Amino acid sequence: MTLRTDKLQRLSGIIIATAAILAAACDKKGNDPEPGKTHSNVDLTGLTVDGQFPIIAWTGIDAMDTEAKFGPMKECGINVYLGWYDTQAEVMTALDNASKAGVKLIIKSDELFSSTASTVKAMKDHPALFGYHIKDEPETSDFPTLGSIVKEISAIDKDHFCYINLYPNWAWGNIDGYMSKLTSFLTQVPVKFVSFDHYPIYEIDGQSHLRPEWYKNLEDIRRVARARSLPFWAFALALSHKLDGKLYPIPTVAELRLQMFSNLAYGAQGFQYFTYWGIYQSGPTQVYERVKTVNRELQQLSKIFLGADVTEVWHTGNEIPYGTKELSAMPYGFSAISASGAGIVVSQVEKDGKIYVAMVNKDYKNTQKVSLSFNTACTRIDKEGYSAAAADGEYLIEAGDIILFRTK
Repeated sequence: MTLRTDKLQRLSGIIIATAAILAAACDKKGNDPEPGKTHSNVDLTGLTVDGQFPIIAWTGIDAMDTEAKFGPMKECGINVYLGWYDTQAEVMTALDNASKAGVKLIIKSDELFSSTASTVKAMKDHPALFGYHIKDEPETSDFPTLGSIVKEISAIDKDHFCYINLYPNWAWGNIDGYMSKLTSFLTQVPVKFVSFDHYPIYEIDGQSHLRPEWYKNLEDIRRVARARSLPFWAFALALSHKLDGKLYPIPTVAELRLQMFSNLAYGAQGFQYFTYWGIYQSGPTQVYERVKTVNRELQQLSKIFLGADVTEVWHTGNEIPYGTKELSAMPYGFSAISASGAGIVVSQVEKDGKIYVAMVNKDYKNTQKVSLSFNTACTRIDKEGYSAAAADGEYLIEAGDIILFRTK
């Protein structure tokens, strides 16, 4: 994704009737757009890797380095690489090398747009192809053209998706207008999932901050994707950079966990890193082992969260983030939940007739203590998959970390 300083200059989109209805139905407290709507399971056909979450690294491998760098990527727990090369010959070499390493590619060359039909036919049967990279952070004026491109490619290859990644809410104008733009995009561009980037942790003058609009971004993405029975993919930042006077630091394990586990708690079905250059250059960077740890934990949790329906998300804490719901009614199986300080994200998850409740520590600096009381027999499940009976009492959640209970 492009690091740009002109992101606040946005073109106004076409606000269609369905967008207006959906935006009006979603109030600022984060209520679902269609109360009582029965959620049908999303279609993950072609969107998983060997029955696991797709974990994607964005760009950072030169065409000449694909053979050497796909192996370490796989070892890090990244099973998909998103990149682009000038020529189709370079793309085909990358696909061959990815296949040897057991990595999938979301890929493009210049020919994908100049000679679309022949280029798609050349790639579509390659075992390493995961999808076609079409556009990053489009403007609303791009939607009609993107819709035409996606339809053209999909008519030739029905088995692979077209990838388009959307702006975060803060960079796409008024954050309360994000829902309308998102709905307009999905109406005009027939993608199989929603992808968006938002890097919430930054520093100014050495002081760390969490973007307050991040959770509203997750709320909006979740509600629109869920209403349309589409999965969504989200990001964590692995590359330090500066933008608009803010320093986005090299992430700690806790900062990576906060981003990925919050994405997970909101129902994300794909997890992306910007960029692979931040993880691996001539060798592993200091972020490599941190990312590897979080990736292993994500795949352990995929046994519960992959294909699951996140039916509710609440927040606790001294300040409830704008656009989210404060925990008032208890999730199934609980009679009381309390946490101090920054508070927690509480997520109710349903899969295969079972109900799970996940809790994410929103404090990425400190361990948090939560007090829990249950009104039915519940089981705690750790990130390694081990389970034990849960009892009333205090539980510790490490900085940015997640704890999980099965309540039905």
